[in-house]
Amino acid sequence: MRKGFLAAALLGIMATVFCTTAIPDMAEAKGDKFKVAGISAPEYRGTKSLYAIKDKFEAATDGKIELDVFPANQLGDYTQVFEEIRRGSIEMGLIFLPSQFDVMLEVGSLPFLGSTGEEMKKQLSPGSVVYNIIDKSLDKLGVKLLRLYGDGFIGVGIAKKPSNPTDPSADKDALIRVAPVAVYKETAEDMGFRTTNIPYADTYSAIQTGVCDGWIGGSSQINYLSFRDVIDYYIPYNCLFDQTAYIINKKLWESMKPEEQKALLDAVNVEADKSFADSTTEDLEFQKKLEGAGVEIIEVSDEERAALAEHIRATTWPKLAKTYGEETLEKIKKDL
Repeated sequence: MRKGFLAAALLGIMATVFCTTAIPDMAEAKGDKFKVAGISAPEYRGTKSLYAIKDKFEAATDGKIELDVFPANQLGDYTQVFEEIRRGSIEMGLIFLPSQFDVMLEVGSLPFLGSTGEEMKKQLSPGSVVYNIIDKSLDKLGVKLLRLYGDGFIGVGIAKKPSNPTDPSADKDALIRVAPVAVYKETAEDMGFRTTNIPYADTYSAIQTGVCDGWIGGSSQINYLSFRDVIDYYIPYNCLFDQTAYIINKKLWESMKPEEQKALLDAVNVEADKSFADSTTEDLEFQKKLEGAGVEIIEVSDEERAALAEHIRATTWPKLAKTYGEETLEKIKKDL
């Protein structure tokens, strides 16, 4: 019996040794998997960009690192995802940058940083003052900025036609919903609108019931997809620009091999570079769709938009100096 127990024990030890030596080989063969969080629905081009990056990166690394994409807030809203990326429990994402950790992460939302997709590409790409501010702020938080992604210009969707809609200083005789962020409130009010804070989820019913006349905070695409049944006018002011950010946990980034970093950056850069031109094409496409749905587009000429930009930079930017600092705003102005 003792010999039988010894033989069984020996077999157990051998099995344990085999398992412990086999597991690392299996893990190495399988490779790493990065969870990638997205906030947009699967059909949005931002989400499609993540799948394009996944394909290019996995091909470049022979599948040794897999990007597992979770769109449509499946891993949580952007504030939660950002904190998880800081911790490393989510590796990567394409999300809005929450400003509760550093208000300077809002600086890319300054009104009239640019009036065209090409101008916004310059302001939100590596080498610009705005980009460097955001990059340094994220670095302090343990997050690596890969690139900023152009989601699109913002206009006003509204149920009644405003008075003097393109006059920068005229009263618009309209109440619109704004996000609870100073840059939105100050911009809208300095364009002549009265403003109110209403949760985004309640905005549709607020316009429908006349609690407010309209809202500012979305592109022509968002207005078409979510508000076309309650608005009668859309004004493409291009006063603000929505952007999201490709970010990755800083420690994870630093642990990657140089060739892996290059492969990921190459894939991200392709999608980020074309996002700004795509946003312009998409904006015009959805303006036509709004017209097809019976929403009138109130055109803003280049001259009128330039006058609006001059007015906002002279009137609104000084109010935002308390938030971002006068020196910072002066540097950005010189970079326009």
